This record gives sequence, C-alpha cells and structure tokens, in this order.
Amino acid sequence: MGKYSVPESVRKLKPKGTMVKLISNNYYVYEYKTVKGDDGKRHTKMGSLIGCIKEGIGFIPNNSFVCDSEISTLDYGEYAITLVNSKNILSMLNEFFNPQDAAMIYVISIIHFINGFTYIKNIRDYFDMSILSLVFPSLKLGKETVSNLYESLGSRQTCILKMEERLVELSSGQIAIDEHVIGSASENNDLSEKGYKFKKIGEPQINLLMAYDINSKTPLISRIYEGASNDKLSVKDFLNQTELKNMLFIVDRGFYSTENISIFSSNGNAYIIPLGKNLKTCKAAVKSIEMNERFVYQKGKKSSVIECKDEIINGFRVLTYRDLNESATEQANYIRHMERGDKSYTTEGFEKNKDFMGVTVLQTSLTENTPQEVYELYKKRWGIETFYNYLKNQAGYNSLHIDNYCKAQGLAFIMLVSSLIYCEMEKRAKEINGKSLQDCLLEARMVKAHKRLERWSVTNCLKRQKELFEHFNVPLTIEELLHT
Repeated sequence: MGKYSVPESVRKLKPKGTMVKLISNNYYVYEYKTVKGDDGKRHTKMGSLIGCIKEGIGFIPNNSFVCDSEISTLDYGEYAITLVNSKNILSMLNEFFNPQDAAMIYVISIIHFINGFTYIKNIRDYFDMSILSLVFPSLKLGKETVSNLYESLGSRQTCILKMEERLVELSSGQIAIDEHVIGSASENNDLSEKGYKFKKIGEPQINLLMAYDINSKTPLISRIYEGASNDKLSVKDFLNQTELKNMLFIVDRGFYSTENISIFSSNGNAYIIPLGKNLKTCKAAVKSIEMNERFVYQKGKKSSVIECKDEIINGFRVLTYRDLNESATEQANYIRHMERGDKSYTTEGFEKNKDFMGVTVLQTSLTENTPQEVYELYKKRWGIETFYNYLKNQAGYNSLHIDNYCKAQGLAFIMLVSSLIYCEMEKRAKEINGKSLQDCLLEARMVKAHKRLERWSVTNCLKRQKELFEHFNVPLTIEELLHT
C-alpha cells in the first residue's frame, strides 16, 4: 500500500463526487471533477477540502461543506402571509424590470422585511429554508448572484428611476423628506465617512435620504449619500432624481438654504420648513411674541390649544406658533432642573426663555391655507420619523457592511421595496383589533411546511392561526398557495 493509498473500507464512506487522500495518517475528503485538457483527454481536478473520514465513525463534514440532502421542513406562515398580501409590489416591479430581476428583487426584499437587514452572504440560507424556494424555484440566490444584482441596480438606475416616478405619480403630492444616519463598518465603502453622529454611533456613517408620502404613509424615493455630506447639498441632488411637479415638500430645518427654497418653489411646487433659531427671519419673527389667533389642534384623543401669528417677513410668509401644552411641559421641566440645582438652569434663564418654550416658526410658500391648515400639514411630517424608527428598531438598518458605491445604492432600492412591502402589510394588520403586524408575523412563524411521502403539507396550525390566515386570505395548502 503506497503512501496515499486508501483502503476500500474508507472509500466506501466518502460522499458521491469526492475523493479521499491520506495525509499524516488522516483521511481527508476533497471535491473533484473531470475536465477536458488541451490534449483532448479527460483529467481529474481536485477541488476544496470538505471534511474527513474517521474509521468507526464515518464522514465528518467541515463548516464549508454543503450537504446535498433535500430540505424537508420550510418556514411557511410569515412568508405565505407576505406573498399573498404584497402581490401588487411584484406586479409593479414587473412593469419596470425583466421578470427574473423583478422576482429576485421581490424575494430579497421579502427576506429583508421578515428577518430585518440581511447580509448578502445569508440571503440564500433564508431563501432555501422558506417556501420562497417553492414559489420561485428558478431563482439562484448565491452570494455572487445577489452581489451582482446590487451592483447592477446601483450602476444601471434607469428602471429604478421609472419605478420611483410611478410611485410619485400615485402619491398624494404631499411629501416629507428626511435623512436617516446609518453606521458603516466597511473601510472600503466610497460613501463611508465620519459624520456629525460619529461620537454617538462610534463608527463612520452613511446617510439615507427618503421621500415619504405623509398621507398614504408610503416611501417613494430612496438614496444613500456620503456620511459627511451636507443635508442642503444632498437634498438638491436628491430632488433631481425624478421630475417633481405640483408637490408640497415638508422638510426639516437642516435643508434650509436660499437655493433649496427656490427649488422647493419651482415647477408648481410648494414647501413648509421650520426655521432655525439663528436665521434672521426667525429672529425677526420672535422679536415680538404677541399672538393674535388661536385654534385647537387635535391628534387622536389628545388636543392642545395653539396660539399663532401670520406675517410677511423679507418677502416670505412666516407663521409663529406656540403650543400651550408643550410650553407648560417645558416650563415645568425647566423648573424641576432648577430645584435640583442644575447649574445650567437659572431663574434669569427661565425668565428669558419661558415665552419661547413650545414655540415653532415655519416658513411656507402656501398662500391660501389658514395658519391652522399649515400647522396640521407640518405636524404630519412626524410620519417619516415614525417610519425611520421602524427602519432602525425593527428592520435593523443601523450598521451596514457594504463595500462600494453601486452596491450601496442597490441596497437603498432593496430597502425601498422592502419598506413598500412593510407598508402594505401594516395596513392589512391594522384591520385586526388588538394585534400589531409584529404580533401577526410571530403568530404565523410557528406554522411550517413539511415534506412527507413526496408531498408538501402545512402543519402546526392552531385555531387562532387558521383565523389569522383567513383574515390575510392565505391558503393552508402549498398547492393553493402556488396558484394564488
């Protein structure tokens, strides 16, 4: 027996399509294949190491070995609910992308929606372990395939722009724009820079900018910008992505600049923007804090009395509001700090600032709306803040590791599509009393699909789960699901 000879008893234990080598008294198993050489003959080519064979035990795979046995249990419930109730998203993707790309974008976005932010390398595992693999059997979602898709989406954005234009066309025309800071763990990312939140998040950042319909509560446009980029400059580029006409932009004070005000007012557009305390217009507005109007602002079961005044300052309409409830809360909070002896809180400071507590100064190009209507429109901007809370706390877009510009922009679009799916699901879940969307998904997660006697069946269905599926119009057999 030669040095590399392997006994028959060991060769019988190796998986099909592999070869065994004896090295230092251990039997190591390698992948192999036959290839045609330059001489026209077939030759054996050894591949990567996948494990070893121990006599008396058998084949022991290492971590890189992919077992070729068939998966017989799949996640069913939450994926089935999402597939049935977000078909309109897939239909829209099919309008602008070829069917294969549309299906890939849709499936990856569902995985992000259900599992939160998912690294490219893990996409295939979620796909293989869910009924997505039965519904879309032709898809191959390996690391290289998904990575190439992200890069292609980022470098060839024509289809994305057309879809975003459609979303804008279908919107209410009242749009909030805001920024969400995301940590970036990649040193090679072209967009990763130390931004203004570096001390807080402890790493470089990238900035996600989104346009959001304040009435339908739906995201419309999504882009990622450099971590150190100025909001004023980013929003100018952002608004040039698609043609925006006859829109009302409700934006944060960080986007204020003379040039941006002009952009917000062009093409029949209008705007509402809060003014920073250091702006001359704001200082002129609060020089006199006398309010000559008041109204009641109602949000849900809560109401507050709002005092206001309406002026023209430097050629712009400026509205100053004081929320009496908020003013009282801020004054009480200030006094508590004084009583605790906090050095920054003094009697002189209280007297100086008490009249400005609960005060908001807005500049707007709207001329026909009453002060109350302008205020109520502005308060709807809070919807995008709630949406960003979802991205941060539920979807988990807090720290990304993505290594180039195009892939980052591709991910921004996946985030948009995933968010569209979330919004559709949120609407359906709200129709169920006493349950949130998270409650519904957790309840559905317990339901699995098992393969028995060559047939797939749905199991673990309790009465409450059947009622949940009935509400979401989800069938309880694989065959019905594949034909919905």
